[in-house]
Amino acid sequence: MGSFDAKEGTQRRSEPRTRQEALSLRPVRNKDVLEEKQPNGLIRLSYPLTLKPWFGKWAQKLGKWDGRPMTKKLELDEMGGLAWSMVNGSHTVRDIIDAFIAEYGLQPKEAELSVTAFIKELGRRGIIGLR
Repeated sequence: MGSFDAKEGTQRRSEPRTRQEALSLRPVRNKDVLEEKQPNGLIRLSYPLTLKPWFGKWAQKLGKWDGRPMTKKLELDEMGGLAWSMVNGSHTVRDIIDAFIAEYGLQPKEAELSVTAFIKELGRRGIIGLR
């Protein structure tokens, strides 16, 4: 059994999931992520950067950080924007893959690899959680 991430309301698991279990998960947005539509139609996400406590203390001692929350930005392309629009807790990873197949004419395996890599990267950055 894994630990529970209270900020996200999601379960963290230490044991691997089956492919079907993973595709049936529902991505949810981190409430601290800000979304900004760009004039070119793309989406820019601003999200809090979490620092290890030792690094924060070290950076403060060197005068490189004043203790305020740090943010990073991520600009999504058209495909990333489609996936992001479906990250709302009601669509499964499989739903997002199916949308990629329908919208961009991708082969199922190609769509699955693209979407799962994108979801994994958003999760690694703390932008989304899975439930």
